Amino acid sequence: MRKFLVPVLLVAVVPLTGCATLFGGGSNQPVTLQSTPGDASFTVMASSGLQMAQGTTPATVSLPRKHEYQIELSLEGYRPQTVILTKGINGWTWVNLLGPWIIGFGIDFISGAAYKLEPALVSVTLQQIEDQLYAVVRLLDRNNKVLRERKVLMVPQ
Repeated sequence: MRKFLVPVLLVAVVPLTGCATLFGGGSNQPVTLQSTPGDASFTVMASSGLQMAQGTTPATVSLPRKHEYQIELSLEGYRPQTVILTKGINGWTWVNLLGPWIIGFGIDFISGAAYKLEPALVSVTLQQIEDQLYAVVRLLDRNNKVLRERKVLMVPQ
């Protein structure tokens, strides 16, 4: 009886899984982060505001495909940059519409496997901050107590 149970279960369960889940990479996707210069700090935030990863470049992070992400890269002496990861449709999802795998179509969307994150390779060239001259403007009261202080960028005319 056991010899027949395993094949019967496989025949019953396989059509219930999605093609994108089985062949298209599953519900997570590796995303590679690179920067020039290297060793930039990065933070990956999901569209929900949840921090998903952090570290320094170069790195590869595994992210759930069902969200969109914002990646912030920074390095001292360089302007910080932000890259947006968007969701596209995983091509394997459409294979579910052929044959008995229509249930797999829904499973792929529920699990997130129906999506792919774009771009899968994030490569950023950070721009160095030029030396800039600032003036400090202070508003004082009669007793020389600082009421307000502001840093103002000096721009040549």
